[in-house]
Amino acid sequence: MMTLRWLTPSSRSCWLLIGWLVWSRFGVAQTLPPNFGLATVASGLSTPTVVVSAPDGRLFITEQNGRLRVVRNGNLLPTPFAQLTVDASGERGLIGLALDPDFATTAYLYVYYTVPANGPTPPHNRISRLTAAGDVMLAGSEVVVLDLDPLSGATNHNGGSMVFGADRKLYVGVGDNAFGSNAQNLDTYLGKVLRINPDGSAPADNPFPTGSAARRRVWAYGVRNPYTLTVQPRTGRLFVNDVGQETWEEINDATTGGLNFGWPNAEGMSSNPAYTNPVYAYAHGGGDGVGCAITGGAFYSPALAVYPATYVGRYVYQDFCNNWLNTLDLSGTTAIRSAFATGLNGYGVGLTLGTDGYLYFLSWGTGALLRLTYTGDVACRTNQAGDWQTAGLWSCGQAPVSGVRSVVRHAVTLGAGPPRQAAQVNLEAGGKLSFAVGSQLRLGF
Repeated sequence: MMTLRWLTPSSRSCWLLIGWLVWSRFGVAQTLPPNFGLATVASGLSTPTVVVSAPDGRLFITEQNGRLRVVRNGNLLPTPFAQLTVDASGERGLIGLALDPDFATTAYLYVYYTVPANGPTPPHNRISRLTAAGDVMLAGSEVVVLDLDPLSGATNHNGGSMVFGADRKLYVGVGDNAFGSNAQNLDTYLGKVLRINPDGSAPADNPFPTGSAARRRVWAYGVRNPYTLTVQPRTGRLFVNDVGQETWEEINDATTGGLNFGWPNAEGMSSNPAYTNPVYAYAHGGGDGVGCAITGGAFYSPALAVYPATYVGRYVYQDFCNNWLNTLDLSGTTAIRSAFATGLNGYGVGLTLGTDGYLYFLSWGTGALLRLTYTGDVACRTNQAGDWQTAGLWSCGQAPVSGVRSVVRHAVTLGAGPPRQAAQVNLEAGGKLSFAVGSQLRLGF
């Protein structure tokens, strides 16, 4: 079973963490915005770590013990996709998963797991490629992509998150193996965000193109335990959720290569110009908006929204200890936090967006896959005639954006300027669209 060492640097903070867990589990009632709810999609999972959505709607789930599971049409399939041999002590095990950008045709999946010790050879983390044959792995298809550094006796701070960027390179978060000095050493993979080609080689345009094998694969450094990586749709910006030690949890923008986020010399905001500050950081403590470990993040940018338009484009993130979901508006120069849900018992990890427009996450504590549901009306409807960009024209309080269904019931004018956007437009009785010269309306995502 996974321990809690990954969240704690000392026995003192371990007892603080136990206090947090007891408080968050038993002291707070579950609260969500109106019409939102949680539905259990699958249960009976064994220490689930990551969930990833496939283009065909399937959900792939990793379990720490080395099993890779599949949820199809809302049902957890009884036969595992694969069973890998792993070292699952502490935070080790099967802890990372990414699907090839062309998964629909290649059927490639990339996994991050801990290879057990073999005689004098110590354990180490590995990135491998698997090939799907329907809902199971094609026998004998594992291809080792990259073997990382030998691990010390510390079983925490493994990272493991992987994501393909807009450039089709594979980005990998690797923890510092509980030795902070690793994060500032460019000649080790530990404490880094890596950028590699799908075959494991180093891209020629990485920020450190010469030197050791590790240095040539480093994209960003100075991180402690980069537990989740997320790419923002459309912009391609790369965000890194880094689990902190005593005081701060960080959300870092690693879009530009070569940045140093400061660990172990800095945590949270720093005045040292050599370090890049997070775009947002929250403190440790008990309650909403503070916590002890950021364990998931996803942009709500669906092809067709099933939540209200105000949430489209927001970054949704979760804290393991205090069991909440918050959102960030990252559209401006300063991140703006909003509360969302609290008291979500089960210690959430692996937040992801499904192809159906719903957000999913895993309950580490109860072994369940959960879906964030919404039962209200999500369409933006016109309340009066006027210009498309007028916020008061729409029932959702803003002009529709990509992913949002709009219903036009009045005469609406689209003026010249940047293209207007919506997932789709429905004209009802009295609805009319008039286009000024040079105006555009883009439909879809």
